[in-house]
Amino acid sequence: MDHSELFCFQDELEAELEELEAGELEEQLLQPATTAPAVSAHAPAARKPTRPVMSTPEVDELTALQAEMAL
Repeated sequence: MDHSELFCFQDELEAELEELEAGELEEQLLQPATTAPAVSAHAPAARKPTRPVMSTPEVDELTALQAEMAL
């Protein structure tokens, strides 16, 4: 084998390695996450604001969205 054949062979090997690594990465990304921390069923209650919040259309909309998300 001369130098040009070696470089060609090396390029082919590198391309094949990249394909294998991409496949492994894709497989890992498709796996469900198993290392996420468990959510506690006994989460502490949210603190109530110490001062009353003035009602504005934005606050009312945010409150409605939070209520929908809690369902």
